[in-house]
Amino acid sequence: MKNGLQRFQSAVFFNILFIILFLLSPSSATAAKLSYLSIVIDDIGYHPKEDAQILAMPQEIAVAIIPAAPYAAQRNRQASEQGRDILIHMPMQALNKHNIEAGGLSLGMSAAEVEKRVQNAKQIVSAAIGMNNHMGSAATADESLMSHLMRSLHKNRLFFLDSRTIGRSVAGKIAKQQGVGVLQRHIFLDDSNAYADVQAQFQQAIRYARKHGNAVVIGHPRRNTVAVLQEGLRNLPADIRLISIGSLWRNEKAAPPQPFILIFGDLPAPTSVPPFKPVALLRGVPE
Repeated sequence: MKNGLQRFQSAVFFNILFIILFLLSPSSATAAKLSYLSIVIDDIGYHPKEDAQILAMPQEIAVAIIPAAPYAAQRNRQASEQGRDILIHMPMQALNKHNIEAGGLSLGMSAAEVEKRVQNAKQIVSAAIGMNNHMGSAATADESLMSHLMRSLHKNRLFFLDSRTIGRSVAGKIAKQQGVGVLQRHIFLDDSNAYADVQAQFQQAIRYARKHGNAVVIGHPRRNTVAVLQEGLRNLPADIRLISIGSLWRNEKAAPPQPFILIFGDLPAPTSVPPFKPVALLRGVPE
């Protein structure tokens, strides 16, 4: 019995030592420190092939649907059925006077007109949890228009993702003043459509996430963007976790991976189940 007890104590000691050493190891520390990547794909609703490729990607990737796009309602339904986060990709006036799609927001609009256009967009993209701007370098820098918009978003319980198409955007500041949840884009994947450039931007997003804790990435349903995402998400580093834009907005974090396999089962040991005979330093042995 003495030898059996010594073997038992030795096994327990080495199991505990293994757990302690594993938890203190660099690999375990890396696993415990996760950084978060949130990806939004803009301009959804125009191109069936590319839209389908995006909708085949992980559920955490959000889609931003232009309300005036020919397949907007259909994409809203498909993404909603997948449980995917959806944004209204609202056309807004740019500095270069580029024409915007029907239903977009322009400088000088009244609060009532802005509210009407938000409501119209919400009827088409009915599953939206937020909005981001399509173009909008002039609009997001205009305090009056942004004040009207943020009041409408607050009323409709939508958050705002500022695509940051201009450095002097006031959208974030006014959103906070109006009590609207706000996020901002950190990395554009495809300002350049060249494969190598998109790939470099994806790696930049990973570096940004590691440095700041999270990265909000915006891309578009284009061939090279799709290819880079398919490859990049298959080989995502262990310390990077893909999360939805809604989770980031709600400040939810994905649970870290389990650092080790459960060594001891959760069933009671035979020695703890009666009838048993008490033995010193043991819970007992079956009779």
